[in-house]
Amino acid sequence: MIERMTTKILALLFIACCVGQRAIAQEASVHDKEDIQIVYHVDNFNFFDNREVRSPYQRSQTLFGARLGAEVGIQFDANTIMIGAMGVKDFGQNGITHKDLTFYYHYEEGHYAGAFGAFPRNKLKRDLPDIFVYDSIRYYSPTLHGALIQYTSRYGYAEFYCNWLNKQDVGEREIFELVTDGRFGHKGYYAGWNAQLLHFSVPRPANGLKVYDKLMLNPHIGFERSGMEHIDAFSIEGGLMLSLNRDRNDMVWKSPMGFLGEAMLRMGRFELRDRIYAGNPQFSDYEIYGAELHRGDPYYRSSLYNRTDIRYYLLNRLNVQCYIGASFHYTEGALDNSQQVVLRVFL
Repeated sequence: MIERMTTKILALLFIACCVGQRAIAQEASVHDKEDIQIVYHVDNFNFFDNREVRSPYQRSQTLFGARLGAEVGIQFDANTIMIGAMGVKDFGQNGITHKDLTFYYHYEEGHYAGAFGAFPRNKLKRDLPDIFVYDSIRYYSPTLHGALIQYTSRYGYAEFYCNWLNKQDVGEREIFELVTDGRFGHKGYYAGWNAQLLHFSVPRPANGLKVYDKLMLNPHIGFERSGMEHIDAFSIEGGLMLSLNRDRNDMVWKSPMGFLGEAMLRMGRFELRDRIYAGNPQFSDYEIYGAELHRGDPYYRSSLYNRTDIRYYLLNRLNVQCYIGASFHYTEGALDNSQQVVLRVFL
């Protein structure tokens, strides 16, 4: 019943946002006089991601599907209240395989902004690197549940958010993450940070299970430049990657540490991106708790991991983005590859 309700809400919101776009615009112009506007957002994300793997850290699979999200709400002064729904259709499976509702309050004025409720991940200034958040999570879980606070200035930004992942119940752990990231700089040079504290509690009843403590830190420095002759954008970044992990079953801290770096070059329709990690294998106790605890890309369980992405943008406009890409993953003697086709339309 809940699934049918979510599907109906998604369909109604999409119709309200797209088919009734002209009526919404007319009503917004009327309410402008009262400083009240009707606002909407439609996001259609289509993906094909084929992964050919020989490494022991990953598995071969194909992710092929489409995601549709729609929101409608009212905006008055610096305040916005939105309600919407999101659904993912995995091709080859019946029905909508992933679904969620969004309803949240958003505030934005001057240097400060924030949100409270179930809100889209695209409210973030920048998503975390894939050592923190696996790319398939961004495919299937584009909604954050909790609260967001942001500060922005001419020199950079800082944000903090709480994302509640799972409520404690019979056989279910309480899981939430506290995240902060930001960067500040001048004339292309910057210093920044990514940090994530994951609360991985016990189910009810605990049945002998214990809390797991996990903290990930990534202070870094970098340089970025855009609009150069023959080069549209260039950036390079590097810093420390440190994790602090403790299973309260044995009360032993594990602290894998290494170097995390990334470089990006964009020329016309082509984009080249390279990421590298070198150091102690991350994601301690992955063989016990798996992806429920460690939400980053499993490739980082390797002591040396390099990923190279090549993209060609067929379309890169204000409301439409489409690219084809190839990725190459090197880990300790194994070279894997994956291919992507992504189309996103957003209003």
